[in-house]
Amino acid sequence: MPKFACAAVLVAFTSLHVVANAEPLIAPGDRVLCIGDSITAAGHYVSYLDMQLQVQYPNNAPTVVNLGLPSEGVTGLSEPDHPFPRPNVHERLQRALDQFKPDVVIACYGVNDGIYHPFSAERFTAYKTGIAKLIAEVKKRDISLVLCTPIPFDPTPLRGTGKLLPLDAEKNFAWFAIYEDYDKVIGQYADYIRTNLEGVDRTADVFQDITDTLVAKRKPDPDYTMSADGVHINVAGHLVMAQCVAKACGIPWSTMDKTLFDLTEKKTKVLHNAWLSQVGHLRPGMANGKPIVEAEKLARANDVAISARIRGLTPKPSAPTPGPLAPVEDIPGLPRVLLIGDSISIGYTLDVRRALKDVANVHRPRTNCGPTTKGVTELAAWIGKSKWDVIHFNFGLHDLKWMGPNGENLAEPNKAGNHPQVSLADYKKNLELIVTRLKKTGAVLIWRNTTPVPKGARGRVVGDSVKYNTAALEVMKRHAIHVDDMYCYSLAKQTQIQKPKDVHFTREGSAFLGEKVAQAIREQLK
Repeated sequence: MPKFACAAVLVAFTSLHVVANAEPLIAPGDRVLCIGDSITAAGHYVSYLDMQLQVQYPNNAPTVVNLGLPSEGVTGLSEPDHPFPRPNVHERLQRALDQFKPDVVIACYGVNDGIYHPFSAERFTAYKTGIAKLIAEVKKRDISLVLCTPIPFDPTPLRGTGKLLPLDAEKNFAWFAIYEDYDKVIGQYADYIRTNLEGVDRTADVFQDITDTLVAKRKPDPDYTMSADGVHINVAGHLVMAQCVAKACGIPWSTMDKTLFDLTEKKTKVLHNAWLSQVGHLRPGMANGKPIVEAEKLARANDVAISARIRGLTPKPSAPTPGPLAPVEDIPGLPRVLLIGDSISIGYTLDVRRALKDVANVHRPRTNCGPTTKGVTELAAWIGKSKWDVIHFNFGLHDLKWMGPNGENLAEPNKAGNHPQVSLADYKKNLELIVTRLKKTGAVLIWRNTTPVPKGARGRVVGDSVKYNTAALEVMKRHAIHVDDMYCYSLAKQTQIQKPKDVHFTREGSAFLGEKVAQAIREQLK
């Protein structure tokens, strides 16, 4: 039996210092696409986020584009009295992703998808289906995804106006005649987004942050609101939302400045209108934007002014912590280590670097290495022409995940027409090719076997890690390659370190894995 087969809100424009609680998801030079309904279309939170990214990465700021569309949802549902069919993001999502080619997508949907009615299981199912489709479309392209909860509905400003309808109202509910407890409906939609959905890299709980701010503000002022109509938040609400999204993305909140914000918002509005026209949509009444070339020229002119303003700000912005995909500058004289792996390895990369500080230069490809099929085609680029002393590598969780007949990601296992992304037989063949190429580097090779699939993980089967690990072990034994048994190591503390119904690990879990990887590498450097 193989070894791993184990026996068991601020309104004032001032200087702020909010520390992010996650590793940076957005890297210098990344392309960031924000999609959503009228909240995103208003764009203030996008401008705030863009401003922070400009401050954090002044020499190579990410390109942030707002593609929010008023009235949009993920279901295609509309209230009967809506003046036109609500647009469905899926009508334009593929075009947006293919044309803009983002590295990160930030999406916020939900407030329109309940169509302002009392809770309906049918509508809720349509929402979950629409979100799942959005996730699949984004992850099919290996794009990082930040999913925001919907913002809360605030009935306070509408009380006594006749615009809130009780449950037994005969009139159709609509955005101008809203179910009086719609905040509870949207709360259930927010709960769903919070459930660590497979394929979502980060979740921004804007529902809770805005709610908490309203509660705090209403202690001295019971009538305080951040939304005149209960739905569309004002600039103060957008600031809370932006801080929440920045925190989820691991972006420190360092500077607030009205002039800088105004310059950034001018840029984001020009790009918003241009890209809406470029991608196309079905919502009537939207003005045409400028051609992309012209809009980007105007944006660059604004960037010059933004950079000048940033240089003039005091205190100077703090340097961001390099993310796991950031390039590493070698310390001369130290051995060079290459980590190859998927999002699990991305999660522990920084922990390995910290553990091996002043011991080794720890590098990794600036991507999710995915299945063995990707390894076969891209391995040469990852290795490059540099000398490596140790290469620690893994493939498996992407190979064993199930796909639909038309390439649908994380499909239902064992359903007719569905299949693992890479069969066991092809997995072994691909590993043979990968190992043969890696041996040519002259580096010490360490195979890290695949971590467990927990019960309830979408698109994967409990126990398949063992099957694929057994197949991989045959290859590694044949080539006398060291095995870092991460399967048993993580299985022993699985419920404590792995997210529920998710192959990914908590922050503490990634640190736990990183210790094991660092130790395996350290032993081979002796």
